[in-house]
Amino acid sequence: MNILKLARLLKADRKGFGAMELGLSLPVLMLLGLGTVDASNLITAKMDFEAAAQRTTDYALAKRPNGSNGAYLRAEAANAAGVSEQDVTVQIFLECNGVKQDNFNTLCPSGEVPARFVSVEISKPVATEFDWSFFDRVLGVKAFDSAVTVTGDSLVRFQ
Repeated sequence: MNILKLARLLKADRKGFGAMELGLSLPVLMLLGLGTVDASNLITAKMDFEAAAQRTTDYALAKRPNGSNGAYLRAEAANAAGVSEQDVTVQIFLECNGVKQDNFNTLCPSGEVPARFVSVEISKPVATEFDWSFFDRVLGVKAFDSAVTVTGDSLVRFQ
């Protein structure tokens, strides 16, 4: 068999073409699948943190704070989100005509509208399922860290 005849046979042969296409597209499809899993985990964590923060601000409406100490709200938010109290930030503050005041217990000057707020923020690093640092090592492209900080927050005016 000469080389020209072999070239014509290979040119006409279509066997294995689908397998070759699958082999070329499979890495991209796998990355899409892994990215979808990681994205869904991060979105779920954000929704959980948002719901816990909203639950805590609802609790603040039911049991209104008397001062700027939000320790009981921090404990409630940590319990609702399943995180430690270090991952929760609670602020109880006063605004006079939309300007945030340093002291919660002061009175607004005459003619200004007072507004008291509770702000709850839950923030925690959430681990990804896939080690995305591979792209940085191999391709020099920064993707994700091994853990992404997810935040959920809520703000409510109670006066």
